[in-house]
Amino acid sequence: MHLPSLPILAILALGHIAAHAGTQADAAPEAPADTSQSVHVSSIRNPELKSYRVMAAGLDAFDDHHALAPRAREVRFQLIPGPGVAADALRDATLRIVGNETGISVPLSADGSFVLPRSAQGDSDDADLVTNQKKDRFRWQAIVRSDDVPPGMRRLGDLRLQCQVGIAIAKKETPFLLRTLVATKLRTTDWCSAIELKMSTYSDPAIASATLLDGERRVALQEKNGGTSFLAPLGDTRYADDTLIELVYKQDAASAPSAAP
Repeated sequence: MHLPSLPILAILALGHIAAHAGTQADAAPEAPADTSQSVHVSSIRNPELKSYRVMAAGLDAFDDHHALAPRAREVRFQLIPGPGVAADALRDATLRIVGNETGISVPLSADGSFVLPRSAQGDSDDADLVTNQKKDRFRWQAIVRSDDVPPGMRRLGDLRLQCQVGIAIAKKETPFLLRTLVATKLRTTDWCSAIELKMSTYSDPAIASATLLDGERRVALQEKNGGTSFLAPLGDTRYADDTLIELVYKQDAASAPSAAP
């Protein structure tokens, strides 16, 4: 999920809905890839800045929808190098919450992830989340992981909560009329629950396959962008929140021994 300029998510969502209205979730439909996250916004403010209040809407969504992933302790956000940006560019990336009376450093982990702190001062000061990088060098995604999910797996409820976080942030900077139009097309104000709206989940390392495990059934999910993302059935109520998705990474698939003839 990657958060775009002010109304882009709504416009792309509408285009996607119009193209795929009436389709069923069994066939993984085409969808706007990574349309809910980016550290930079090219709308009202300087492109290098994002409002702290906008980002904090994601923290509120995590609290409001925590029942989707009750064993997830926190939501993290992760910077993702954009196309043509070297993976080691994160070494030079910094984040700060900056306002007239606010200056808070936000530590970045080696993988580019960070926890956005609650800050009443940042909110009242209408502060911004500022990067030292140029526009479009990085996108971002929300990350929710329950403590008991095995390695190489993702839990569907975690991904649903990630969606709620990303969409809450997108809605915060989308004009009311566009939000209303999208809700009308989706027939719900809960965009993440709509079958018509599909959102990609970023994966690093890249995956060779993503398979939803539904009892004895194994449902292959669509991978996109060279295996760097996949589409999960977030709005399909047939699958419980505890449903797991098995990821096979390309690096592991390449090193696996070939089956005997």
